[in-house]
Amino acid sequence: MARSRSSVLWKIILGILVTLLVLMLVAEFSLRWLFGNQLRESFNAQAEESGVSLSEDPTISFGSTPLIFSALSGSVSQMEITTPSTLSITNPGGEDAAPVIEGDPGANILLENLDISDLDNPVAGQMVVTTEMPEEYLLATIQQSLAEENQSSDGASQLLQNLIQITDVNTNVEAGTLDVEFSGGVAELSLRPVTTNDQLSFEASEAAIFGISLPDQVADVITNGLDSSIAEQTGGLNIGTFEIIDGAVKITITGENVNLNEIADSASLTQ
Repeated sequence: MARSRSSVLWKIILGILVTLLVLMLVAEFSLRWLFGNQLRESFNAQAEESGVSLSEDPTISFGSTPLIFSALSGSVSQMEITTPSTLSITNPGGEDAAPVIEGDPGANILLENLDISDLDNPVAGQMVVTTEMPEEYLLATIQQSLAEENQSSDGASQLLQNLIQITDVNTNVEAGTLDVEFSGGVAELSLRPVTTNDQLSFEASEAAIFGISLPDQVADVITNGLDSSIAEQTGGLNIGTFEIIDGAVKITITGENVNLNEIADSASLTQ
């Protein structure tokens, strides 16, 4: 009789454990689905508000640590988000006007040791963002900078810049440079990326049209425009790597103890 009662007791305990395990699995699946669905809805809403279309949905994963434990401890060990490109570059004012850039390049965002104890101010212990900026985006960025400089320049500089049109940007993998083409190829300016103290800048080679060197102001406008665009995308975080690849530049951005709300306000990559 004692053995029978003991057997029944263990069966009850085993049944309770199995039920708890099933409930935990269901809760874990529900949490992951909820977070993934919330990300997709938020991302799609932002894209729709910006007037850009999506070719695919963003994805999110949380590593091997159960989210239930993360909810109890107030810390997510790992979260990885991949967002598709929403870039849209148009020329509503015609070929001679500055292009309009909407949306952002695609990105892969890896967050580790994410503190969610204060849901209004989540802080990532470590963050690594990888993105690729295509040639057409770099070209549009430079053209915008030149148009803005043209509006604020004096008469002589304005006339010169009106005569000098930036018509293409090509990545030169072998040389490790961005090659900027002027006026359909009559001149070319090579920009070499330089990383100093985890920040990025560009060095420009001398360019000439019909044997006449372009003024430093033109090169400065181009390099400053690229610097500003990349700084806007990175939100002031550290540049880990900057790689010239076929048809684009690949950037890795890193940060520690990153407040996600603050970086979302200052960088496009985390939107």
